[in-house]
Amino acid sequence: MDENKQQGKIVEKYYIEVSASAKKRFLIGLAGGIGWGIGLTVGTAAIIYVVGIFVSKIDFVPVFGKFAAEVIKSAQSNLTTR
Repeated sequence: MDENKQQGKIVEKYYIEVSASAKKRFLIGLAGGIGWGIGLTVGTAAIIYVVGIFVSKIDFVPVFGKFAAEVIKSAQSNLTTR
C-alpha cells in the first residue's frame, strides 16, 4: 500500500510541475504545434518524393495515354452526334 502512495505522489508531483503559467503553456503548445506542422510537411514531402521516384521507374504513361485518348475520342464522337 505504501508503494502505491509513493507512486501517486510521483504522478502528482509531475502534474504539478507540468502545469506552469498560462504564458509558458501557450509557448510550449505553440512550439509543439509548429514542430508538428514542420514534421508533417517534411514527412509528406519525403513520401511524395519516394513515390514519385517509383512511379517514374514504372512505364505506365503509355497505358494512361491510351486510356485518355479513348476518353477524348468517345467525348468527341458524342459531341458530333448531338
